[in-house]
Amino acid sequence: MMANDYNNIAGVYDTLSRIIYQNAIVQAQESLLSLIKPNDNIVLVGGGTGWILEAIAKQQLQNIKVVYVEKSAAMIRLAKKRKHQGIIVEFVETAIEDYHTHEKFDVVFTPFLFDNFRKEKIELVFEKLNNILLPKGVWLYADFINHQENKKIWQQFLLKTMYLFFRITTKIEAQELIDMRPYFKQDFELVKQQMFYHQFIQAIAFVKK
Repeated sequence: MMANDYNNIAGVYDTLSRIIYQNAIVQAQESLLSLIKPNDNIVLVGGGTGWILEAIAKQQLQNIKVVYVEKSAAMIRLAKKRKHQGIIVEFVETAIEDYHTHEKFDVVFTPFLFDNFRKEKIELVFEKLNNILLPKGVWLYADFINHQENKKIWQQFLLKTMYLFFRITTKIEAQELIDMRPYFKQDFELVKQQMFYHQFIQAIAFVKK
């Protein structure tokens, strides 16, 4: 099994997330969709089973294209079955670190992506995505929170349990959840932020300066 291999749990991933986090993971991502505009070219990285494509389609925006970059073949198969009439979707089965394109995007969407990576990989992936995002483009970011000044015992327990589970099932490479705030500090302006699940999950929209 390769690192960060979600093939074995693709069929139960959404159910597991809802059992543990109720609807918070879904709500966090959906809260960001209002930042998408007509004619946007979107790169969506790590979209999993693809339910988010149906949510984007329900926005009924004109001329939306989504490049759906997902490493797991099983997740891609599930995503292709989703109903996303009205938006153009290009499925790309590859790890984001191996993704190469000359396209530039209006929107980068990374739902629960960076919690998979070690610090070195985060730096590589962040730079790659920053380079393909247009100036004044929007970065939609949703993930768990592990801020040093706001750590809670139950959150740390849940994080350790979560990482143990994913190490066993997916060989996740991350050992801890990295604080992503420093990466966005220089080139981005925060325009929207919302917390979920007792402030353990965050949804943030940044605009590239």
